This record gives sequence, C-alpha cells and structure tokens, in this order.
Amino acid sequence: MNDTKDLEETLIAEIEMNTAACVLAKFSGLVRESGSEDEKLASLYLESFLKKWEVPYKVHEPKLYLSVPRSASIVMHEPEMKQFKAKSPSASYSTGETSRKGELVYLQSDVNLNDKYDPMAKHDLGHIKGKIVLMDGYPVSGKVKEFGDAGAVGAVFISPGEYIHEGTCSAIWGSPDLDSIDEEPQIPVLAISYTDGEYFKELTCNKKVVLEIQTELDKGWFTCPLLDIFIEGSEEPDKYLLLHGHLDSWHVGIGDNATGAAALMEMTRLFYKNRNMMKRSIRIAIWPGHSTGRYAGSTWFADEFGLDLDENCFAQVNCDSPGCRWATSYESMNWMSEVDEFCVSAIRDAVDLPAKGSRPHRAGDYSFNNIGITSFFMLSSTMPDELVKEKGYYPVGGCGGNIQWHSEEDELVIADYKILRNDIKVYITSIIRAVNSTVYPFNYVKTLDEILGTLEAYQAASKGHISLYKEIHEAEHLRSALLDLYQDIEVLKDQTIRSEKVQIANSKLLQLSRQLIKINYSRQGEFRHDPALDIPPIPDLSAALELKELDQNSHRYNVTLTHLKRGSNRVLWTLRNARKLLSN
Repeated sequence: MNDTKDLEETLIAEIEMNTAACVLAKFSGLVRESGSEDEKLASLYLESFLKKWEVPYKVHEPKLYLSVPRSASIVMHEPEMKQFKAKSPSASYSTGETSRKGELVYLQSDVNLNDKYDPMAKHDLGHIKGKIVLMDGYPVSGKVKEFGDAGAVGAVFISPGEYIHEGTCSAIWGSPDLDSIDEEPQIPVLAISYTDGEYFKELTCNKKVVLEIQTELDKGWFTCPLLDIFIEGSEEPDKYLLLHGHLDSWHVGIGDNATGAAALMEMTRLFYKNRNMMKRSIRIAIWPGHSTGRYAGSTWFADEFGLDLDENCFAQVNCDSPGCRWATSYESMNWMSEVDEFCVSAIRDAVDLPAKGSRPHRAGDYSFNNIGITSFFMLSSTMPDELVKEKGYYPVGGCGGNIQWHSEEDELVIADYKILRNDIKVYITSIIRAVNSTVYPFNYVKTLDEILGTLEAYQAASKGHISLYKEIHEAEHLRSALLDLYQDIEVLKDQTIRSEKVQIANSKLLQLSRQLIKINYSRQGEFRHDPALDIPPIPDLSAALELKELDQNSHRYNVTLTHLKRGSNRVLWTLRNARKLLSN
C-alpha cells in the first residue's frame, strides 16, 4: 500500500463531527453579513480552534466594496392601492428616501435561472423606456444592465417559488477598478414571490398597472476578516493547493455556507495533524464579501497574492454548501476538463458513488481564471434529480438543492452530519491525491479535446464566414506534443518530487495550465477580472456564433469580423507558445 493511500485512510478514519457541530451551533445564532459584528465574531470563533490546535494562520483585513440590502417596498397605485412584500438584491440602485413610479410592463421570456446575458437580445426593448419591467427568474446582472441601458426606471423579478431569495445583480466581479467603476446597476431592482408575480402578470394583461418602488442599500468600503491558513508540505512546501470557502452568509446561512466553514475547519485539523505525510502544501482561505461584494474577498486575495498564486498554486478547490440534507448525488459537480477522470475516481473511491462534472460557471469564488489555475469543485453534493422532481423543487445555487437557499429558512434543519462526513471524505481524497502525486495528476489532453471541440463547433456555426483551420491545426499539433509529454511522464511516477526530471515536467504542466485556462475561461488579461457574466468557451472566438445571423453588409458584421481576427491572434499565439514550451 502506498503512502498516499495510507494517508487517505488515516485522515478519513480520523474524521470527527465535534468541531463541525460546534461551528454550526455557533453560526446558527450569527447573521454573518460581511462587514458586520457577527462576521467578526464568526471569524474569531474559528480562530479559537486554530489557536487550540496551534495551527499557524494570518488574519488579513481587506477593505472591500460591498452593497448591503436594507429594505425594499412595492406599492401598487393602479388599478388599486395595495402593498407587496419584496426584497432588493445586493448592488441594486438605492433610491433611499425617494422612490420611483412607473407603469408595469411584463417582458415574457424563457425562464433561465442561470446568470446569463445575451448581448444580442432578440427583445425589442424600446417599449420599456420609462417603465418598470416585470420578468420571471432571479435578478441577474446581465438583464438588469440591459433594462437600464434601455431606459427602464426599475425592474421586478418573479421568484420561481414562494421564497424570495437574496442575491446580487452586479456584473462587477469583486471590488471595482477604473475599468468597472461605472458598471454598477443604475436602476432599482426588486424580487417578489411567485404568487405575487402571477398576480401581476394576469393584471397587466387587462389593466394598466402602476407601481411605486423603493430600495435602500448600504454601499461603501468595509473592513472584513479573511482567514489565511498555510499548512506546509514536507517535500515541496512552496507549491500549494488552495482550498477555500466563504464565511459570510445571507441570514444565518447554515447550508450556505456554515457547513462549508465547518468542513474547512475539520479538514484544517486533520491536514495539520498529519502534515508530515503531505508532500506539498495546502493553503486554506475563508472569504468575506462573497455575497454582498460578488466574491470580493477571493478577488482581493487574487489581487494581493497574484504573483505568488501564479508561481506556486497548482490547483484551487472551492468548498461551498457541503453536508446538506438529502444531498446524496455527485452527478451535478463542476470542474475543469483536465481533472475529469481525477475527480470521478476520487469520488468513487471516497464514497463509492458515480460522479459527473461540467464546465464551471462564472461563479463560486472562481476568482483565479485569469491567472490560469486548474480548478475543481464549486458546490458540493446535491439532491438527486428524481428527488428534486418528486419534491417539485426548482434550481437554486447552493444548499444541496434545498430551496431554503438564500432565505431566512436556511437554518440548522438543512445540515446533515452523515452527508457532511461523506463530503469531507471526497475533499480529503481528492486533495491528498493532488498534493502527494509525484507529477500533477491532471490530464491537459482533455483540455485540448475541449478546446478542439469548441473550435470545431464555432467553425461549423460560422457557416463559412470565417476559417478556424489554423487554430484547429495548431491545437491538434499541441495535443500530439502533449501526448508525447505524458508518455515521458509515465516513467517518472516512481521518482521523488524533487528529482530534476519531475520538476521539469511539473513546471511544463503548470505553465500549460496558465496558458490554456486563460484562453478558455477569460477575455481579460492577466490579473484582471472578467465581469460576473457567464463566459463561453474560448470567449475570444465565441462571436463566430453570431455571424450567420448578421447582414454581411452591416456595420455589426464587419465589427464582428474585426473582433474575431483579434481573438484569433490571441488564441493562435497562446497555442504556439504552449507548443514551444513542450518542445524545450
């Protein structure tokens, strides 16, 4: 039995639920809103365990730009006077003591609960100027921007159920910089229940509906605690895996994300206790600003330690919403292509269950794509599809699929200690295998397969308007060179991490990730953050999907061709540099 297998078994056998139970009990009485006293108390409570275990750690105090909802109201003036319950998402425009009034207009669409924004929206939005828009779904940032640009005076979103879920409607990822300072929503945004939404929809069919809306939010720069724990490995301590989750919550937020904080503390205890058996290091970060800052804590960390992350972080793993009731499935996970086989194997070995992962959304504190860090897991286990259907639930963004997500009802009843233990097993197994593998256990051939599939799909969709032959040809050559590298790597697995050949191989794999992930997941340059809008694969070339719909004599068509030429240069340059890297 090898050392890694021994360590996995040791760690799993030593899992206890005592620390987790204490954390959940404490957090069930704390509304951990970022910048609040309760968030500080929560951080201090976690620190008390680190002190008791004598784990070295730091507490950073970043100043983060936050938007914290305080109140929201909707009053109907026509066809009768009536008041409705509403919530305002973070980053909504704050009307303060004033209000806005306008006729309500329902904008019908296919309900899409994901945060996606179509810049070529097919709606004719001319009729919403001066109106308040009513729309199904969560208050998503792309649509809010679209409505504001079209002159709407406000927007009301209809929840898919009776819970009015908290959230955010900002397209700014983290705290703003000079590129995004003017991108905050400029209209008040509110969310209402499904029942009230259906009432409004029916009313607008036959009558003029006039609403008065008001929102109040605290916006500004808040000092928040950020826990940073570094557990040194014994052979290559400079290289580390970043494991992280968020401390802040909406309300007491047991399933999102008190269970995550509890899991991170138990893993900290176990990893530190057995640190002499770990070859590389594990860095554990617990973020503020996840909710009301749109991942402001992890973004600050990516900014503050960007160069170190670029040089030394070989993978990042998010821990959000583990251990929630009924969440027994691992078939709705998120991870990058290169870790697909790795994650499926780790989950099977840890809990003897099948697993399936899909491309990570632009969410979940994945604030490191512009550095190019291989990433796996975002949310943890979730409810099986058949159970979701049986209960009549709709998709939510955490809590293991429980619809109490981002509501006042996300309380202790959501946690399940048996499931939390299983989720911790999954994290431990995958993390230890990554940390102790002689050569990084990630298969970038799979990344090239995804890139090739994307290029071929864009080529087919463009209907002959452009040619991506050069990009496809270059990606095929890179894939072939990568296969040769992996063949050479096979003979290195019995060597030590410090051997020269292993160091060279790992350096190449690390640099390869930096290059391929950037072109597959980002539009912005290094150390800049793309907006909080869903990003398609190879975004520099995704506009190829639009060409067949455009008039070839139009301004838009020629602008799109120019955009694609610039994107082509970036993609080709990256693929060629990656091939040069492997040839050295």
